[in-house]
Parts: sequence; C-alpha cells; structure tokens
Amino acid sequence: MTRSRGVTLVEMMVAVLVLSIGLLGIAGLQAATSKYKINTWARSSASMLLSDFSERVRVNADAAGTSFAEEGVVKTSLYLLGDNWTTQQADPLTISKNCETSVCTTAERATYDLKIWRQRVRAGLPQGAGWIEGDRRDGFNVTMMWFDKNQVDDPNADTPVLVAPPICTGSEAGMAQQTCCPEDAAVPDGARCIRFSFIP
Repeated sequence: MTRSRGVTLVEMMVAVLVLSIGLLGIAGLQAATSKYKINTWARSSASMLLSDFSERVRVNADAAGTSFAEEGVVKTSLYLLGDNWTTQQADPLTISKNCETSVCTTAERATYDLKIWRQRVRAGLPQGAGWIEGDRRDGFNVTMMWFDKNQVDDPNADTPVLVAPPICTGSEAGMAQQTCCPEDAAVPDGARCIRFSFIP
C-alpha cells in the first residue's frame, strides 16, 4: 500500500499563521519608520537652512550688527527675527525688492535675505518658522521650528493629545538646550524646535 505524500491542512495553516505574523511585524516597522522619517528629514533640512542663512550673513556682514572691528560702535543687526509662530504663519513673505536683479543697499539686502530664507524654511519644514537673535560680534542663535503631528502623548490612544514642546529657560544643557523653543515664539503644542549658534 503506497502512502500519499504532500502538505497536510494543519501544516498549511501553521505556515500561513507564521507568514501573517511576519507581515504584521513588517507593517508595524514600516509605520514606525514613517513616523520618524519626517523628524529626520526636518533635522536634515534645518542643517542646510542654517548653512544658507550663515552664508547670507557673511556676504552682507555690514548689516549683521556690532563687530569687533568697530570698537565702541554698537549697531543692531538687521538679521534679527522675533515674530511669534502665529505672526510668521500668517505672513505671505512677499518680496518687495529683488536684490538678485536690482541694486540694493545693505539694509535692503538684509530684508531680502530674511524673506528668501524664511520662504525656504517654510518650504523645507512642515509649517516652518524661525527665530534669530544676536549679532556678528557675539554670534547668532538661530532656532528653527516646525509642526510635528506625531508628537503626541500616546499614539495608541483613541484621541491622542499633542505634546507641548519644551520652552527655553536658560538653564538647559546638552540636548535640552538644542531642542527647546523660545518662550516668546509662542509655538503651539506639537511643534518641535532645533537651535544652532554660529559666529559670522
């Protein structure tokens, strides 16, 4: 009597179950990856935006405020940005004079540079905004802010709540100092910030 060979129904069901668990694991991994992809992309964009801004300041250094070269002369930098989140989101960022095609004074160039840079921040970061303090003698502190819909208290909750970003108090150190948001920027819950410093 010959035995029949092949796969039994039980073996087939076990194989399907193992395959299903593996596919569910891959789907969960892909969801977690897409969650962190926005943040990684935003931080990478922020580095390029900082480089762009620092080059603009170096090219138009006379508009960047007080310098070591002019001892006793105090000048306010024209590269400051202190509008809060809501004001920046409402700003159409219209260019009044294009310094790429027209001759501009140092002040007009600074205004143009800030508008162009802010357009790039908005395009490069989700609801992007900036905050700039300092001058060329003491250096500039540049904060870039963006909205992250995934910054919630419990992503598995039925109605997850956006987390308030950490606010700078001046006592931060390390990563806390690099990721806190300026208090006067009045960023909404769910926003993220990254801070850089440079001396032109």
